[in-house]
Amino acid sequence: MRNKYVVSRSMNVKYVRQHLDELVANALALSRYDEKDDQRETAEANFRRAFEYIMEEHEVENDYECMLQLHDILMDSLNDDIRNGLTMQQIEELHDMINQPAKANVEIAIDVMLYILDKRLFADGDVRVAIMFANKIMIDNGCGIITVRKDRREAFRTYYKEYQQTRSDDFKNWIYKYCIRGPKVEY
Repeated sequence: MRNKYVVSRSMNVKYVRQHLDELVANALALSRYDEKDDQRETAEANFRRAFEYIMEEHEVENDYECMLQLHDILMDSLNDDIRNGLTMQQIEELHDMINQPAKANVEIAIDVMLYILDKRLFADGDVRVAIMFANKIMIDNGCGIITVRKDRREAFRTYYKEYQQTRSDDFKNWIYKYCIRGPKVEY
């Protein structure tokens, strides 16, 4: 898997800023916040704050602490219980996964996202945290962003359920094909 986008971090941030409303709407839909949900306004504000955090805090290392910070932001004033913490071994696995020199950054981000989803760390917010933490990696490395469009959210859920049972690369490849977006660069 190769990076679909190779741009500067600042160009990647500019792209996110230009598409922020759409990215937040996609995130809300994937997180099952519909128009009538009484917590939608809070969730939307939290997604915006999380995007600002990952765009502005480029010096923050992509690690377990950053993931927990994103959880705190995303779940502020919502259900924010941590089900369990990562063990030292899992923290090391996450670190090793993030720092793989042989893989493209987009593949690392997708792997990290799937790892967080598999661990089910939180009482609520696993998908949100997994995608936003993966996006921190994507943005920091100028390789676009992961977003699941509203019309693809059911397919995302279906592929994820299959992935949980088979561990097939089909879900990873589907994310790569349909959920990675970024700025078009003319050479």
